[in-house]
Amino acid sequence: MKRNVVSVSNQRLDLESEEEEEKEEPRGLDICPLCLNKGKRVFKKTMSNHVWPKYWKLIDEQGFFFCETRPCLIVYFNNDKSIYFGLNDLHSVVMHKLAIESLFRPVCYCMSVLEETILEELLVKQCCDSLEDIKAYTSANKGKSCVITNPSGRCCGKPIKEIIEWAREKREKADEEVLQEAEACCVAILEHADPESFRNISL
Repeated sequence: MKRNVVSVSNQRLDLESEEEEEKEEPRGLDICPLCLNKGKRVFKKTMSNHVWPKYWKLIDEQGFFFCETRPCLIVYFNNDKSIYFGLNDLHSVVMHKLAIESLFRPVCYCMSVLEETILEELLVKQCCDSLEDIKAYTSANKGKSCVITNPSGRCCGKPIKEIIEWAREKREKADEEVLQEAEACCVAILEHADPESFRNISL
């Protein structure tokens, strides 16, 4: 099932649903018309800092919501007035719409910290394992202007915790693969080794 809306720049925004049959859809002014997930209320001053100036006249203090669903093409929406902002209607890069490890993915808008900086501390230097560590080593999550600088109008603490958990799982998987490879190598050596070579080994 495909849903679509038309953005303020007259672009068609589509989202393919995995549901084959039509079901009763959730209704409400805070429900994104594409992904059907609940949006988060956003202020005019937040939107004004991210959408192109030519669209400022369309923004009101009330009625707009931010959609953080990753595959959804809508960023801001006002169902009451049928106003929809897509990714191309913003001059800012919206981290919520990018997958982890995306190139130049911003995380902390207040302190201008990219995700790659955080991942370097987590995966390369391996000196961080908590939000407090990330704050100390990268200055991320130390800003006080999230309501303006972050497209969602909210703190970057939650996304950073998600990155930390993702990196932790990746490190554990990498360690497990190294261990399995080492064990396989030892088994192979023993299988092809000459038994005579072990007779002179004293314990």
